[in-house]
Amino acid sequence: MKSVSKSQIPLTFRAHRPKFIQWLGGVVLSFLGWKVNGGISDEHAAEKLVVIVAPHTSNWDGILGIAAIAGLDAKITFIGKHTVFKYFGLGAFLRYMGGIPVDRTKPGGIIQDAIDQIRGINGTLIGMAPEGTRSKVKEWKTGFLRIADELNTKIVPASIDFAKKEILLGKIFSPSGDNLKDIADLKNYYKAFTPKHPENY
Repeated sequence: MKSVSKSQIPLTFRAHRPKFIQWLGGVVLSFLGWKVNGGISDEHAAEKLVVIVAPHTSNWDGILGIAAIAGLDAKITFIGKHTVFKYFGLGAFLRYMGGIPVDRTKPGGIIQDAIDQIRGINGTLIGMAPEGTRSKVKEWKTGFLRIADELNTKIVPASIDFAKKEILLGKIFSPSGDNLKDIADLKNYYKAFTPKHPENY
């Protein structure tokens, strides 16, 4: 059984990267013993979707996430610290894979900056970590809900489970408009998955 397949997402969400990139993503996941399960059904093919990824406690989450993006051949826009994009070679690669740099020193401007950049992109997945950091946090950031509201999108809960070595694309979640309720429901959903560093979650 393949560790990941582009057939797990609709054609409209595919980036059509070189087959070597797709193959490499699958090879990295297989080598590490990981797989991507679940998927996005064709009924959502014409939509923008926000993909939230949790639990996020380790740099390994990013490595596995990039491998999954490559293996799925996903056309995804994800937010990263602008300083990371300044590294020679890495910044160009992250942009190629869908990364957009945001300046976290701008008070309140991060999400609006992301929305402005994403709004003009047709048929894309928008990736975010709701915790906003690898460190332990008391509360999740509400930015992903703001993006979902302003762009009128639903949410795909993607989990990284180190116990099962599985990335799971879960069932579509429709925000209710009540941020506290939505975050509580999503946090409860993610309790089933094991992070790399449980003490940070």
